[in-house]
Amino acid sequence: MLAVAADLLTFSRLIAAGIMLWLGLQGPQTLPWAILVAVLAWTTDQLDGWAARRASTPTHLAPADFAIDSALYACTLAYLVMTGFVPAAPAIAFVVLALGLWLIYRRKAIAILCVRLIDLLSALVIFKHKPLIGALLVGWVVVLAILYRRRLMERVPLWLAELAHLVGWNGAHSGKTR
Repeated sequence: MLAVAADLLTFSRLIAAGIMLWLGLQGPQTLPWAILVAVLAWTTDQLDGWAARRASTPTHLAPADFAIDSALYACTLAYLVMTGFVPAAPAIAFVVLALGLWLIYRRKAIAILCVRLIDLLSALVIFKHKPLIGALLVGWVVVLAILYRRRLMERVPLWLAELAHLVGWNGAHSGKTR
């Protein structure tokens, strides 16, 4: 039962991606709704992971989870462009650069870096146009960080180490002299 719940939660992010595109067509006045859709989608991401880890059987959508998350991020960036919050040219340049880095390195750490940049861009738009909602989102992120602190303490250093390895910072640039 938990595996089915995890799959439904994962699938709901594809629906959220479609809603983001639809909201983008409606214009910038939909920002509060887009924020709500994004928060609900990322909450389902946390819940589907929790359910999948506790399920007695594997989930069917687990292999597609990261691709589905990436689709939601792509639609979030598209929303920001379609509504005029972000100019199209830099967004297109970012996508080309991100795809190029992915094709060169084929590492999840690169993809995660790119989606974190979309998170940062989204946060800047939210704080500029809806600062109260931005402050509430900071509280939501803090709660998630507390709830998932063990996973964060485990995964963030691994992600940073992989990025450091990709750029050649494997301890040789620690600032220590011999």
